[in-house]
Formats: sequence, C-alpha cells, structure tokens
Amino acid sequence: MAECSQEKRRKVRKGTRSCWECKRRKVRCIFSSSSNTTCDSCRRRGSTCTSQELPDSPIPTSKDLVDARLDRVERILEQLVNPGSRALSSENYTETPPRLGTLDSYVDSSREEQESSPENNIPGGPYESINRDLLAAWPSKRELNHIYNLPVGITVYMNYEIWVPNSTFIDDSLPSPEDMLQLPAPNSHPVLIARKLLTLAIFLQGISPPSIKSLSDLSISHHDIMTRAVTRATRLVTTNDELTPCIEGLQCIMLEAQYQNYAGNLHQAWLATRRATAIAQMLCLHRGLPASSLKTLDPATRGNLNPDYLCFRLIEMDHYLSLMLGLPPTNLEARCLCPKALETCTPQDRMHRMHCIIAGRILHRTEADINNISLTNDIDQMLQNAAAHMPPQWWLIPDLRPNQTQIAIIQNTLRQNAHFTHYQLLLRLHLPYMLRSSQGSAVYDRSKLTIITVSREILALYIAFRASNPAHYYCRGVDFIAFVAMTVLCISHIDSFSNMQPGKGTIVSFLGHSRPSDRRIMERTLSIIEDMVTSGSGTDEIAGKLAGIMRHLLGVEESAAGGVGYVARENMGEDGKGGG
Repeated sequence: MAECSQEKRRKVRKGTRSCWECKRRKVRCIFSSSSNTTCDSCRRRGSTCTSQELPDSPIPTSKDLVDARLDRVERILEQLVNPGSRALSSENYTETPPRLGTLDSYVDSSREEQESSPENNIPGGPYESINRDLLAAWPSKRELNHIYNLPVGITVYMNYEIWVPNSTFIDDSLPSPEDMLQLPAPNSHPVLIARKLLTLAIFLQGISPPSIKSLSDLSISHHDIMTRAVTRATRLVTTNDELTPCIEGLQCIMLEAQYQNYAGNLHQAWLATRRATAIAQMLCLHRGLPASSLKTLDPATRGNLNPDYLCFRLIEMDHYLSLMLGLPPTNLEARCLCPKALETCTPQDRMHRMHCIIAGRILHRTEADINNISLTNDIDQMLQNAAAHMPPQWWLIPDLRPNQTQIAIIQNTLRQNAHFTHYQLLLRLHLPYMLRSSQGSAVYDRSKLTIITVSREILALYIAFRASNPAHYYCRGVDFIAFVAMTVLCISHIDSFSNMQPGKGTIVSFLGHSRPSDRRIMERTLSIIEDMVTSGSGTDEIAGKLAGIMRHLLGVEESAAGGVGYVARENMGEDGKGGG
C-alpha cells in the first residue's frame, strides 16, 4: 500500500519547488529567497506550505468541520438518551464530555462562529488580503442583531446628505439600519467594504446613552466597534491612493471627514477633506462632467450620483472646517457656485450655496480687508439676501422631538444645521470688531449689536439641539460654535460693567437689563457640557476642557457684576490696528 502511494505521488522536476496549496489554487509558486521554506503566496495567506515532493495533507473544508461537529453532537445526544451507551468510550472519544445544560450554548456558539466570520469565505482575488482585514473589523452576527434593534439616530440618515440633495428625500427612500448595514460580496472592491464600515461607525456615533448602556449590559462595546471600523477603513482604504480614485472612494473619504468632524477631531477632518479634494480634481468632478463619464465601482452609485451637488458638499465641508480652524480654504474650482448654477436650485439649496460663497469671502479676507468696514457691510448684506430666500416661519427653532416621522426629523435637523451655519457666518464676520473702542465713533456699534444678538440665537439653538440629540460623539462642531457664542456673550457683559461709569456709556451698556436671561442661557449651556463629561465614561476630554473655560468665564462675569473691575481689550497689531 505504501509502494502504491509512492507510485501515485507526483514526480517534481529536479530543481523545481512547488507546493500543493499553489497547485490547488492554480497559481504560480514563487519563493522570494532560496532559503525560505514557505512560498510567497502561502506566507501571504497564512496557509501551510507543503512541497509536492511530500504527501499532500488535505485541509478540512468548512463543510468537513461542520460534519465533524454534528457527529460530535449526535454522540453527546446518544449518551444523554442512553447513559449505558459506549459511544463515548475512551477508545473512540478522548475529550471530556460536557456537563448537562451546555449543549445549547455549544451549538449556538458553533453556529455563530460560522455566521459571524465573513472573512472566512473570501475567494481568491487581487484584494483578498485587504478584504480579509476589512471584514475582520465587522461586528459578529450577535452584535449586529443588537445593533439593528437600536433606536435610529439621525446620523444613520445624515450621511446620505453628502451625495443626495435633501430635497429628494421621501419616506420610501429611507432604508432601515439592517438594509443600510448589509455588507457587499466578500470579493467586492475594498472601497465598497470600507464604505460600509464607515457607515456603521457614523451610525454608532449617533446612538443615545441609554442605547450605549443596553449594549454595555450585553458586553458589547459600541466604542470599540466604532473605532475599529474607522481605523481599519482609514488605514487600508481611504489613505491608499491606488484604491480611492473613483466616486465611491471620494465618498469614503468624505465619510471619514464627517466622522472625524462629529467626533471633534477637526484637524483630522480637514486633512481628510483635502485628500477628498485631490481625488475630486483627479476625477474632474469640478468640471461639470455628466455622471456617466465619472468612474464608479457599483452601478447603483451612478444611479444616485449628482456630480454638481457632490462637488458643492465637498467645498462646503472644506469651508466650514477652514473657518473653524482658521486655515486656508481649498482652491477647487466652484462651478457649482456660479450664478447659473444658483438659478436652478431650490430656495433652500440656493441659500446653502450662498452661505458657501460667503464663507469663501470671509476666509479670503486679509488684515486690510478686516479694517475695511465697508467690505464687511457688503458681506453682511449678502447674508441678509441669503436669509431672505426663506420665509420668516422657517427661522423658528425646529422641533426635533421623536413623535414625528423620520423624514420630518431629517428635514428639521437640516434646517437647524442651516441656522447654525448662518449664525456662525455672522459671528465670524463681525467678531474682529467686538472689543474695538466705540468712543468718538459708532462705526463698530452695528457689529457689536450683531454678535450679541447672534450669540443668543446660537445658544438657544444649541440647547434645543442637545436636548433632542444627547449622543456624546455626534456633531461636536456645534459644541465649539456654542463655546464661541457663550464666550462672546460673557465678555460683552464683562465689558459692559467696565463702561458703566459716568461719561463712559457705550453701545453695550444696555446689557444690564438682559443679564438675568443671558446668565440663564449661559448657565444652561454650561450644564449641558458638564453633563456630557459626567454621564459618559468620564473620558470626554473635549467637553471637559470646554466646561473648564466656560466655568471660569462665568465666574469672572459674576465678579464683574459684583463690582470687581476688569478691562477687556483687543490684542493690537504692529500698525496699531486689530487683526482678525
């Protein structure tokens, strides 16, 4: 029998090295070094490299493993039903039999092991290794079943705003979390798998504290799943320039930027947006080409693609982050912001694009422009014209209570975001004039009144927003905007107390009557930020730093109201004029 086996064994030509695994996969067997005992393909796959000069050891398939487990279960059942059976004697079964009551858990764990490991069923291909690493970051079947049952946060749909104009939202177009979090085929392009990982991460960003606790009680860490998904997608795909030059790759990078923005990592979000801008330029997205001429990986992407809107959203995201960080904006051509493009927009979309144009004007202001008050008034008039596109009732604080349809909540959230954008632009436009002296000239009075009014609007919006969106890691940008607004309002009150002496009346002297209501709204804002520190895991460093500064400012304002003298003045430049 041994001689027969030797005769059947394949004879390998002298000087040739080839393994059974490469023969089964019908790929060339290559050894990078003659001293290596494992070929390059087996080392990459992590499989056993057995030379064809040796007998082949067949590798058990998934079906073989399942059959073996079923045989084992049958033997256990036979022993339970017939205690006298010798089916589990030491001659044919050497493992310790499980205790009674463990059979169900054994079968469940075996089934979950098969179902929750999509990376175990990846066919060979050019992206086999990357796809395996990406799929390893996907939650198990058990974890997904609990995630599907979580209350839907607004973030689960907000990421669609990146490439679908909000005016096209209809009730039937909103997918369920289960539909949205379905993985593509294991042999898909890595970009498509990374897009699902980033969608999952943004979904988990928006879940409420009670949902986080319910997962924690089940020993499921939403934070670990979220960060693992983003880290894997970023490391393997969104920073890989060979994979991302396509529309889906651009979408992935924009999702990464949105995730980092929501998490409060604004510099990382800004850098991701710059990578997205480079990909957009490579694809000629800014040239107004039809969707059919742009490279896509999935036919479904082309069906929903609006190149003009996608380009606008990219510029809008870049301008927002550049304003927040004081960094230069992108130089991406803005055909989507030309007068002809604005004519075809709905009133709300036209206002959004006008906001983007105004943000660009503010970002490009030089120090000389800031000292040119007439230019500031021109931009202020542009903001008034943008606001006039929407009716007065549209500017009421939106209702985000959950007793509405999902489409109503989405539309109201988009409206609230537009409010934040409009008021933030007004605040940034007039902020350089906040501490400039008004004595002998009323040239800066308009700016001072504007930023005080706008700060109140922002804080009222913020309180309503956080009351309906208590998720800790969702949209941290509004926390920063509220922080600036509260700082402005607090310093305005401190400045007003120092100018209450006879003969030193200024435009901010009227604040004495509004102090109780302003103090109430500032203390409520601080309370919300402090709750974000204490109600989470206690590691919210961003909220902790903001709360510390706010608490100190409120203490100074209270001392100023009690008679302690403070002087608030602007840091002057070398020419004696204030900077931006």
